[in-house]
Amino acid sequence: MSQDELAEINGIKPNVLLADGEEKEVSSMTSNSVYKVKRTWDHFYCPVPAPKAWRNQSGAPVNARTCKHIKALLGDKYEDARLKFKNPHGPAPRPRLAPKSSRKRKPASKGKAKDDDDDEDEDDEADRKPAKRARGPASKGKPSSKGKAKDEEIDDEDDEDEEEAPASATKNIPELLLANKWDIEKGPDPTGWWISEKLDGVRTFYDGKQMISRLGNPFTPPKWLLDKLPRDLTLDGELFGGRGQFQSTVSIVKTVNSPHWSGITFQIFDVPSRGDEPFEDRMEFLKKTFGPGGTHASAQIELVEHVVAKDRQHVLDRLKEIEALGGEGLMLRMPASVYEGHRSATLLKLKTFYDAEAVVTGYAPGKGKHKGVTGALKCKMESGKTFNVGTGLSDKQRKNPPKIGAIITYRFQELTRDGVPRFPSYIGEAIDKDQAKDAEIPDHRKGANAASGS
Repeated sequence: MSQDELAEINGIKPNVLLADGEEKEVSSMTSNSVYKVKRTWDHFYCPVPAPKAWRNQSGAPVNARTCKHIKALLGDKYEDARLKFKNPHGPAPRPRLAPKSSRKRKPASKGKAKDDDDDEDEDDEADRKPAKRARGPASKGKPSSKGKAKDEEIDDEDDEDEEEAPASATKNIPELLLANKWDIEKGPDPTGWWISEKLDGVRTFYDGKQMISRLGNPFTPPKWLLDKLPRDLTLDGELFGGRGQFQSTVSIVKTVNSPHWSGITFQIFDVPSRGDEPFEDRMEFLKKTFGPGGTHASAQIELVEHVVAKDRQHVLDRLKEIEALGGEGLMLRMPASVYEGHRSATLLKLKTFYDAEAVVTGYAPGKGKHKGVTGALKCKMESGKTFNVGTGLSDKQRKNPPKIGAIITYRFQELTRDGVPRFPSYIGEAIDKDQAKDAEIPDHRKGANAASGS
């Protein structure tokens, strides 16, 4: 039986218990502004970008941050207990200070000073442009890509770093091999290709010193884990907490000194620093290094298993096996392929998706390049759960979105802990439907496994 770990902490309950994905409005303490505090699994987010605000607390992971608006909603005592519970050994949240040249000296005021959280406009930092893809350590030993390094085809449903902030211009973004989708009917013949499980973890690049995300943001692994890795190579893999544990894993890998790191493994599937070698040679090197009896063998570091595909049916049968175990899907790797630091047809992905219908209840305003038009459709499921869907909307549809009350079809892979679709994508208006209809999906896609995890 699933239980909400945030419902009560050390005997202290929040003033208001938000469900996963739920938002509550909080009035500003210094102006007439109103802000929305949102819960995403085990953390709460406040959009205010002021100096002491949630997003500027560099000393704590996302699930151990707070601000005066969150405290006003949930209660001071509860927040103290929650932060201690989520980051027991880490430093207390601290605001990032602006560069000295940008700090303005405030005139001294009599009595109590005004709180630094000035409730500034919440959108001014929401859509920073992503950094240019730097030619960092990941490009060593592999061919570079020509033309723009921009990945226009990155799928929202595969963005493991959904919770992290956009990369800043000062970060080096690793040049990772990204997959195309494999069409079950029309895709290339997979005979002879290498099959592996598509892990439901967090994509991670190890540069010989640290672990960073696809966007160049550092993770916070304990020293004992980094000490198990060699320093003279780069690795591509995933931090993995188990099948169905994606949300738990996202939280843990951004937490400093969390004891839950003991349940995370680094699953390695390639070595970019030897990227000019054929795939089979790279795998043989990894086996000698991290496999049983290898020079750096460890229980916390594992190689992703690859088997040769006999034919198309073998791939489909393996997909059913993995999904029945609660896995996400499969990856296909072209034999003898080199490591390319961009999206490539040498790496393919496949997984099962589900279609369902929902009713449009409103619109979320767009930000950044979508400012002034619809950012996402607010929708209600047959179950009564609400969610937003923006992926899949064309520029024309954002300017003239489906009317409120319209039934739309959306596609998704699985449900979150709270029973809402994870990474939904807009397909179109269901003109032949007059009511919402939820998809019939197996239990392991309903967040039940994740909800029962720690």
